[in-house]
Amino acid sequence: LGDSRLREPLFIGLAIAMLCAIVGWALVFCSGRQASKSAWSVLTEGAAGYIASVALGVVVLGAGIWLVGSQMLTAIVDHPLETLRSLPAVFSSGQQAPLIVKLPGKPVDGEANWIQLEMPRDIKLVKDFNLTSTTTVVLGDAAEVSKFQRTPYRLAASEAIQWAQPQPLTDLPISLQDGAAVFAQNQEIEEATVTVQYATNAPVPQAASLLSIALATWLVGLAILLQNAVAPRVSAVSLATMKNELAQPLFLVLMAIGTVLVVMFEFLSFNTFGEDIKLLKDCGITTIMLLAAFQGVWSASSSISEEIEGRTALTVLCKPIQRRSFVVGKFMGLFWLLALMFIVLGVMLLVAVAYKPIYDAREASLDMPTWQACHAEMMHTVPGLAMGFMQAILLTAVSVALATRLPLLANLSVCFAIYVIGNLTTSIVSSTVGAFPIVEFIAQLIATVIPILEHFQLQTAIDADRPITMSLLSGNLIYCLLYIMLAMFLALVLFEDRDLA
Repeated sequence: LGDSRLREPLFIGLAIAMLCAIVGWALVFCSGRQASKSAWSVLTEGAAGYIASVALGVVVLGAGIWLVGSQMLTAIVDHPLETLRSLPAVFSSGQQAPLIVKLPGKPVDGEANWIQLEMPRDIKLVKDFNLTSTTTVVLGDAAEVSKFQRTPYRLAASEAIQWAQPQPLTDLPISLQDGAAVFAQNQEIEEATVTVQYATNAPVPQAASLLSIALATWLVGLAILLQNAVAPRVSAVSLATMKNELAQPLFLVLMAIGTVLVVMFEFLSFNTFGEDIKLLKDCGITTIMLLAAFQGVWSASSSISEEIEGRTALTVLCKPIQRRSFVVGKFMGLFWLLALMFIVLGVMLLVAVAYKPIYDAREASLDMPTWQACHAEMMHTVPGLAMGFMQAILLTAVSVALATRLPLLANLSVCFAIYVIGNLTTSIVSSTVGAFPIVEFIAQLIATVIPILEHFQLQTAIDADRPITMSLLSGNLIYCLLYIMLAMFLALVLFEDRDLA
């Protein structure tokens, strides 16, 4: 990873490879007769059933809001059905094939002819536009000089006409309005090649989020089916663990606390002079992450260490379930439990973030924001939730490994220390640069052994209002998976020779 330009395609490529592996393995293992028969029961109970219930609830809530908005004088979303009609256009949007026109050279004793250039058909769908020429040309809006409506523009070979949304079209030296024609005249003897490069959006670009949600739901379903088909014993332990933790009062208490805090953050004034939505995102994501991490660490400690001390694990392992299936099944059960927490509380946070611009505008007596602006704020929050989930599940994996040897209180203390040190690792390492060799060595050892949880913090990006790139998400996903595999390996080693009797 020496060249920073290679990191983004590398990380994205690895993430896509993992997703393709899930899809490929699911199609191979889940296409059997036995897996097909049990598919419905797998998708209607456990994690899949709860996640499907949440998805159905969101759909019903959205339909209800749409019906209420349709009865109001001002609809919540203008032309909502246009979003559904834009779904096919999402697949054809993006960078389009360049439009190339050859212009003959200028005659020795006269002027070259004006030739019409090929331009994008619907300028309303164009996202960005770039026009270049290999020689100096003059651009006009008619085939004859006497019919020009605006002053011609001289474009040198080293120049380019560039435009991108939301820049107004009136800033361009040529007319790109619908129905306007652009003509070019070569000013040099050599033949000119005029190239128009452009990218397009769907009529409603926000329709792409519907496809993203559908794809994510489909991948989650495939992952659950794959887990049941490949490792049925692990899946059985996972289902039992999740049902047991859902029956505990701790889950309901944490969900209630998260709901109350998210609603409170929505209407709480942070006195940030119009930047309340940033603190809403930061506080909401941090709250959900801490609640989920506490649930994961507590459940791992109680379900594993207490079952070992209470001889329940010995009874389970007397059945045809190996020790590695027991440990991995416990972790997978907690994984889906935390995923359910993040989905439920995350949906609440997304609704709060989408409504926050409207609430702030009403409080400040400002113009009401468009639904596109609310949608953009909501979608910018999703990567933060994903990063918070990675951090919570990483701490849960460490807790599962420690629970094979440590009791509940010791496990909680160690995980809390790892959380604190993991968020201070960068500061510890930077402060020991140039210090005594032994101090610098210990700092480097801490940075190597303890996961750097600062990678999953997004306060800086949220404060700077910068979007989270796919390379950052993919890199943190790979980093999280590596530490989870290391923690699972450590858990298997510690549990393999543990005396359960």
